[in-house]
Amino acid sequence: MRIAIFTETYFPFISGVVTHIETLKQGLEAQGHQVLIVTTSPSVEKHYIQNGVLYCPAIPLKRIYGYGMANPLNLQRLAIIRRFDPDLLHIHTEFSMGIFGLFAARKLKKPVVYTLHTMYDDYMFYVAPERFQNMVKPCAHLYFRQVARHATEIIGPSPKVAEYLRRCGVERHINIVPNTVDLSAFLPQNVSPEQVQSVRDRLGILPQDVALCFVGRLGREKSIDLLIDWFSARFSGNPRYKLFIIGDGPERQALEEQIRQLHMQEQIRMLGRIEHSLLPPYYHACDLYATASLSEMNSISMLEAMASGLYVLQRLDVYNKDQIHPGTNGDFFTTADELAELIRQQGLLSPDQRAARRQTVTDFSQRYGRKEFVQAVCNVYDQAIAKYNQRRRR
Repeated sequence: MRIAIFTETYFPFISGVVTHIETLKQGLEAQGHQVLIVTTSPSVEKHYIQNGVLYCPAIPLKRIYGYGMANPLNLQRLAIIRRFDPDLLHIHTEFSMGIFGLFAARKLKKPVVYTLHTMYDDYMFYVAPERFQNMVKPCAHLYFRQVARHATEIIGPSPKVAEYLRRCGVERHINIVPNTVDLSAFLPQNVSPEQVQSVRDRLGILPQDVALCFVGRLGREKSIDLLIDWFSARFSGNPRYKLFIIGDGPERQALEEQIRQLHMQEQIRMLGRIEHSLLPPYYHACDLYATASLSEMNSISMLEAMASGLYVLQRLDVYNKDQIHPGTNGDFFTTADELAELIRQQGLLSPDQRAARRQTVTDFSQRYGRKEFVQAVCNVYDQAIAKYNQRRRR
């Protein structure tokens, strides 16, 4: 099968969506399929293909870190896709590349699979001020409903996708395919103790400490400011407890200023963007993964943390709680006091209990691997092709 995958961002930009697409690409190619990634690149002036990726000129969007906006109806790009001759087009974006994917599918008479990755209601502040949200959200829902209407099949990584699309007015069947990534690099047997100890020494993590981390895009929707506030309110002045924030994004400067105002520079460290290949020992150097975000659908960073053995503390989101089995691989919190209690419980564990907890979490993370993920997506591809062909025969 020949598959064209459309995304607004790709490497070298790092995000959960990029990691998801790379995992899918590698898995499809391992099964003998041919894949062409079609993405924007604000740094190029003309279209070019390199290593199976078509890079398209785009205008950078300063308010949305790492994103660009390309011409969605480009005929030169269409000619390149036509030469690739895909059996199916898979869009992972609703914007310039997604619109182009729908346009190309219509011109080439091919089926389209649409994966929704984002709870856009949590991102509307990038588009319009708060006072206009009541007008913007209904318009956005209408737009996403139209994107879904033109797709042959729809995929979402969690039931939260179905709930969101229902809210947008989409009544069609939605295939739930949980995210996965190649977690092998994060498993304990593949991360040397020397690498981990080197990171712990560099970050000043002592054996008796409780170290938390968050890994992801530093955007307002991630509620990192809330995590900092709640952590500071309960652990300020107790150097045994530390929080490390890994990533970059538009909120980085504001978060750094927040930490300074709270006088928490010794306990809360912003580590910036770390190359994905260098992340495993940073996860392993910590004890817990914490997130206050309510905008996730199926967090890939959380999967990587669990493969690394980190017990996850997740702010309760009733529509996105399937990744956590309380008491096994993590727990939920809704208040600063609940978060603090879960952190203190980690601090009360003996070294043997900590090791046992880590092993339990790692084992849990292996229940759904890349092979199963890719096969589930291929099943949706087969459904889309069969459905499209059936419609054309009518």
